Amino acid sequence: MRGVRISCALAAVGAALVLLVLAGSRSSAGVVLGMWSPALTAGMLLVLLIFLFSGVAALGFRGMDRRIAVRAAALPELAGPQLLFLFPATVFLFWFLSIVPVFLKPGFLLGALLLSVAPGLLLMFSRRGSELKRVLAGTAVMAVSLALVILAGEMILGRIMPDNIFNPRFGLRPYSRTVMRVELPGITPGGIMSTNMWGLRGEDPPENWDEHITIVTVGGSTTANYYLDDSLTWSHVLQEELRQGNPLVWVGNAGIPRHSSDTHLLFTREVLSEIQPDIALFLVGVNDLGPFLRSNADEERLPDSGPRQWLFSNSQILQLIYKAKVVHLDRAPVVTAAADPEFTEEPLEAPEDPLPEDLHSLLEDPDFYKRRIGLLIEECLELGITPVFLTQPILYQDSHHWRGIRAADRFAGGEERPISAATFARMLGTLNHDLILVCRERGALCFDLAGEVPCSNEYFYDAMHMTEAGADLVGRLVAGFLQEYLMEGGTTWLED
Repeated sequence: MRGVRISCALAAVGAALVLLVLAGSRSSAGVVLGMWSPALTAGMLLVLLIFLFSGVAALGFRGMDRRIAVRAAALPELAGPQLLFLFPATVFLFWFLSIVPVFLKPGFLLGALLLSVAPGLLLMFSRRGSELKRVLAGTAVMAVSLALVILAGEMILGRIMPDNIFNPRFGLRPYSRTVMRVELPGITPGGIMSTNMWGLRGEDPPENWDEHITIVTVGGSTTANYYLDDSLTWSHVLQEELRQGNPLVWVGNAGIPRHSSDTHLLFTREVLSEIQPDIALFLVGVNDLGPFLRSNADEERLPDSGPRQWLFSNSQILQLIYKAKVVHLDRAPVVTAAADPEFTEEPLEAPEDPLPEDLHSLLEDPDFYKRRIGLLIEECLELGITPVFLTQPILYQDSHHWRGIRAADRFAGGEERPISAATFARMLGTLNHDLILVCRERGALCFDLAGEVPCSNEYFYDAMHMTEAGADLVGRLVAGFLQEYLMEGGTTWLED
């Protein structure tokens, strides 16, 4: 019965570790002793029962270990090996995918792993003699088979899935090509969205790289211009405008939907550090509005380094599993057609809550955006890259008309409350103002693009995404700003 007692002892230790972590946690709704929610309290009671039962069984009190062994031996022989792989694999996925954030705490993870191996070991070691030998042999065969299946899966996926030139979390697939069949105002259907050898939109990087003025545009979907043809994105317009004065200009479009200034920092470290362009052109702001709308707006994502990031980077299977989690659990939008083909103005049915004059007071961390921009500037300068920032233009503005149009929901006072498009514009304007201030303090280049693009349906097909006319205007405006900067720096232009 030694194996059964050891299995129960592992379960008791694991339950104790889990219980310690849970007891040291606090729920946002601490109705029990002002600390724990009913669900957390019920979970702790369950784990406590497991701890007491396993501890008694590990001590063999009143022959409990024998009774457990007899009952466990009545189960099929394969049940033990199956549970030995199934439960730990489930714990691993909960940790890797961060489905339940508490699994990221080392004490809880270790306790959960000990708990997960205990049932399988108990079922296996409840058998004796030839039965135990068969179970151990079956476990070895199952382990080898599983390893071969995983290895074969990685090899097959490695052949099927295109290589990632950089960190796979960015999804920069080289030489992809998609025909965009959308019906959006201001956009011609049938445009081509393709990528170059680095997975960026635009031409392949020139062979004589050092002789060119090289620019990478970094941003979210308003930089990606997904529904526009390659030749109509503002990044491409920027390149063509600059080439009229100097043909040795290359612009790569690194816009990735949903990326914010926080993710741009990782992109700078992982991608721009390898590309080493002369200029990193950041269009930022709209994807950083989350903290205005809810206090816990930061999404749970893979860490920038560590074992979870290493596993993700080196396993195609885990990349697929992670993407499935993002789609099915996190409810990330999957674009199979136009994301907002029928943008309409929804009236604000009830007056919105009054807001302070300085919207920074709505934030738990009023300086979060300034700090992120400062880090981006520092990171680029350390890499020898010139950072240039653009304020984010949108359709909305702080006007009477937009004060009657609903734009989003803000979580406040324990409930979701609608905000107007005018308030949305004020929030973005606050971030745009912060961006200008930080760039002025740090001596970084900043172009107030938001102040130059009219808030008109001619330039936006929804609240923030550009039509072909909008992208053309932005490309020409940014080109004029950059050309002036480059000429001041001594770059030769044809008109000189």
